[in-house]
Amino acid sequence: MPGIAYILIITLLALVSAVLYRKMVLYRRQYKAEATLNYFTTSLFGKNTVDDILWDVAKNCISRLHLEDCVIYLLDEERRVLVQKAAFGPKNPVRFEIRDPIEIPVGRGIVGSVAFHGKPELVPDTSRDARYIVDDERRFSELAVPIILHHKVIGVIDSEHSRKNFYTAGHLYLLEKIASICSSKISRTLMEEQARQQEQEVQLLHKQLAEFRLVTLKSQMNPHFLFNCLNGIYHCILSADVDKAADYVSNFARLLRMVLMHSEKNFISLREEVDLLGHYLKIESLRSDKPFEFSLLIDEGINPDEYFVPGMLIQPFLENAIWHGLMHKEGHRRLQIHWRRLKEKVLVCEIIDNGVGRAESARHRPGKHASKGMGLCMERVELYKVLFNTTFTIRVTDLYDEDGAPQGTKVNIAFEIAPGMGIAHLG
Repeated sequence: MPGIAYILIITLLALVSAVLYRKMVLYRRQYKAEATLNYFTTSLFGKNTVDDILWDVAKNCISRLHLEDCVIYLLDEERRVLVQKAAFGPKNPVRFEIRDPIEIPVGRGIVGSVAFHGKPELVPDTSRDARYIVDDERRFSELAVPIILHHKVIGVIDSEHSRKNFYTAGHLYLLEKIASICSSKISRTLMEEQARQQEQEVQLLHKQLAEFRLVTLKSQMNPHFLFNCLNGIYHCILSADVDKAADYVSNFARLLRMVLMHSEKNFISLREEVDLLGHYLKIESLRSDKPFEFSLLIDEGINPDEYFVPGMLIQPFLENAIWHGLMHKEGHRRLQIHWRRLKEKVLVCEIIDNGVGRAESARHRPGKHASKGMGLCMERVELYKVLFNTTFTIRVTDLYDEDGAPQGTKVNIAFEIAPGMGIAHLG
């Protein structure tokens, strides 16, 4: 009797040990599987493109699951073919490159069948499966699982091994979970990419609207400017000053031609801008009964053919200086326009007049009349800053003599323009 009890106890202990061992093995496998899946989840953090995701999954399938080969296909819906997008193993001798990539029609081969049916396939012996397609070399077992997004197959994770019956239910379980993780990350990435594209489209729309507004402002500015010129010619005709009228018309024709030539451009060369302003100032000097002298200077270090500036942006400031500063002054009248380089990429146009100054000028403008040309000019400045992401500063300074009497006004207009940047680049 004692012998039988002893045998029963030993048998019971053996059974308990076997059960505990099996549970421990299962627990270890489960723990290892969960750790592997957690690794895949964290490894995909920060991967912001679909290609990055696929290459990371392929690499980690090899390293974490100890596979010989892993190739990931994405579905080209229009052509209904699966395209190799990432691989680790013999198909990937060079990092992030696939040697002789192939395409598999949906429904053809084991990979194509998985894409067609949307169900994984574990083939223990490919030599007995007529669907098997030899890629770079024949292997004897294959495991393929679909990548499913919104109930549709978007790709396939495929692994082959040189040994028959290599893949187990554990491999199938892990690859299905990995495909699910991959699908979730691809979904988020595609949504983020769509959001970025929508944001870019919105920004482009805002830019197009700003460009349209800029063109509209210029189209409003030119008639305002041309009206003043025609009005001056009209006064010459009324006064029967033929020589002056002829000179006026000649300069006006040249100016009008340049304005029309540059009407579609946001930027023109500094040389063209100086020529345009020269014709304008000649017209204004002819238009006025009170003569004034003017000078247009460019520093020697500036090549006027290599620097591009906003066309006709300076003109309203000159008009202001002439008609609100110089025309109210008695005696010698002088206007100086000086272009100089403040920094490597910053040009400054300095406008100095020896007129009556802003305070005295305001007394001669009943109702605080605001210049339409200046208003349009300031709107253009704000649009240039938004459209071209550039700095644009305008500083107006009142000038006084030693006794504190007004001696005119200085305007500094500084803007960031890169040398050598042509009209074609700036619009």
